[in-house]
Amino acid sequence: MTSPTSSPRRHAALLACGVSALALSAPAMASETEVPQTEASDVIVVTATKTELSNFDYPGLTSAIVFEDLEEERPSDLSGLLRDIPGLEVAGGPRRTGQTISLRGFGRESVTLLVDGARQNFDSAHDGVLFLDPSLLGRVESVRGSASALYGSGASGGVIAFETLEADDVLREGQTMGARASVGYRSVNEETRGSAAVFGDAGDFEGIAAISLRQSGDIALGSGGDLPADDEVFSSLLAGEWDLNDAVELEIGWLSFRNDAVEPNNGQGASLVGGLNPLVNKEVASDSYRATLSVDPDSALIGFTATLYHNIGEVDEIDPAINRFIERDLETTGIRAENRAEFNVGGQNVAFLLGAEWYEDEQTGFDSDTADNQRGGVPSGTTTFTGAWAQLETIFDLGSAGELIVLPGVRFDSFESDSDVGGANEDDAVSPRIAAAWAPNDQFRLFASWAEAFRAPSLNELYLSDTHFSLPHPVLGFPTFITNEFIANPNLKPEETETFEIGAGFAQTGVFGSDDRFEIKGAWFQTDATDLINLQVDFAFSPTCFAPPFFQPCSAGTSFSENLDSAELDGFEIAAAYVNGPFELSGALYEVDGENSVTGEPIGALQPILGHITARYSFEAQRLTLGGRLGFAGEFDKTNNAAEERDGFAVVDLYAGWRPFADQDVRVDIGVENVFEEDYERVFAGVSEPGRSFRIDLTWTGGW
Repeated sequence: MTSPTSSPRRHAALLACGVSALALSAPAMASETEVPQTEASDVIVVTATKTELSNFDYPGLTSAIVFEDLEEERPSDLSGLLRDIPGLEVAGGPRRTGQTISLRGFGRESVTLLVDGARQNFDSAHDGVLFLDPSLLGRVESVRGSASALYGSGASGGVIAFETLEADDVLREGQTMGARASVGYRSVNEETRGSAAVFGDAGDFEGIAAISLRQSGDIALGSGGDLPADDEVFSSLLAGEWDLNDAVELEIGWLSFRNDAVEPNNGQGASLVGGLNPLVNKEVASDSYRATLSVDPDSALIGFTATLYHNIGEVDEIDPAINRFIERDLETTGIRAENRAEFNVGGQNVAFLLGAEWYEDEQTGFDSDTADNQRGGVPSGTTTFTGAWAQLETIFDLGSAGELIVLPGVRFDSFESDSDVGGANEDDAVSPRIAAAWAPNDQFRLFASWAEAFRAPSLNELYLSDTHFSLPHPVLGFPTFITNEFIANPNLKPEETETFEIGAGFAQTGVFGSDDRFEIKGAWFQTDATDLINLQVDFAFSPTCFAPPFFQPCSAGTSFSENLDSAELDGFEIAAAYVNGPFELSGALYEVDGENSVTGEPIGALQPILGHITARYSFEAQRLTLGGRLGFAGEFDKTNNAAEERDGFAVVDLYAGWRPFADQDVRVDIGVENVFEEDYERVFAGVSEPGRSFRIDLTWTGGW
């Protein structure tokens, strides 16, 4: 809760409006429903919500980024990948290891990240939150709003689900195997990249092997300066699916990421003089292993899926100036299993989801420069979670009044954390949710939801110890340093939230012509939170710092995590899309406010009014697409710290995609990002964003 240290498919999905205006007269169960599609938009199944509802019908706000969009925009980091998801912000500056996310006012700790169903729990403002290369992705889904009823701790703000590339994403109709190669260049950081993949579908087996390499240097900022950064990123993906028989499928996958970087210790800040935030050699490594078993026999009562996973995230740093070695390692092991049953009760079609989950985080911190080798802010310890949940999905026929979708759910969790730094912390929580959407006709949807959620305190928050940061002595100056010290608090209680959301959607075909389509969907939400976990930094020089002998003793204060009484967050999201043949226009607008209910002070990962407008036109005969995007933000003054205020900004991007040959799958994508070289900073970022950048990407795909 504290502030965080274009195809038609995309526009419809991203804007949470991506389905035809359809009546809900048929049940929403996958085995019995055939949802019609139009040329204007495709049906999007919201897998992250564990329902079979389209985005337009789902009683909440969701979005999806599909493979065609990833191909067209070729994002290189989290900021480029997630920038069009309403309510979500990527802050921390333009370095990969500094980027962190917030969603609806909640920081990274309250947003669940999944890769192919496996939790990604690595979280560090200095070292990064998620290590993956967008070129190895096939789809991204988001669910905004409380999702603890399905995902437990850490889903108060929502869920972002990443799905890696599959053979079916690339193969054309009639093809059984293929290969692809892609190269690209970006001028803003002189990034060169290349990727290659082979893939195939042999009936009972489908598989893919892919690699990606990126090399980049200092980042040219809109302010005119350069941000020190030097990355060599190598990523790989190996995955396969076996149909063991007509009812059983086994998927296995390995996703790997390596980044050798030279950048400041704190990836969110600039490299400063005087020994602060020095350049270090970073070695970032991430491996995610998973196996998924799916059982789908010819029975509506069995739709079973189980995923077993093991993730390893490591960041090692060497400061060559003082020969200091530090590391942060996190291993997550888990299993999640659930069954979706569909049946009829008294003439009412019902889908019932029942699931259970267990996972464990084991963290190790090391610092060669401390007496006990404990790294400040990275305590060694383990946290174990166990959860079980149930969700119902049904539709009531209201006759002439339309239909009503009802989606209740509840989850129970227990957790325990332990570390040598302090005693055990354990608790449990119940997370209920009920959501409903009313469809009076084909065009309108009215929806509302109420949910309770929680977030368990992390190992870092519970067992903070040793040095938080160092500063030059206020009198003696450099090279005499004093420190602000962490203090552990193993008695933290979990955050608890209660969220109410209400919204509406409208879709209309034939607005100005027989084939065009307009869609809009939006919501207002309010969250009441108690026992917020907040990092309190008491920065103050002790009086002895200013009297001889000055440095004995002298400190810069302490830092510790604490529970705050209560807070309130509220905001809105509105998104719309218009499609008329080759022309597409879309946009979104959102804002997040929040305050401490006791003191009235701003609190949370707040945002000013933010939004974007995207337009594109496709010349089918020439196999050419032209597009542009305007991203904008209002002035940010929701803070009592003048240094955190931000001016408003408007950034223009232009792009084009061209397939030069009619009989070969070759595409050229070019773009100019930040055309007018706007100098701007995002909220909770300490450096300017990148300036003008030219990019070009060339991709060849062959299939047989």
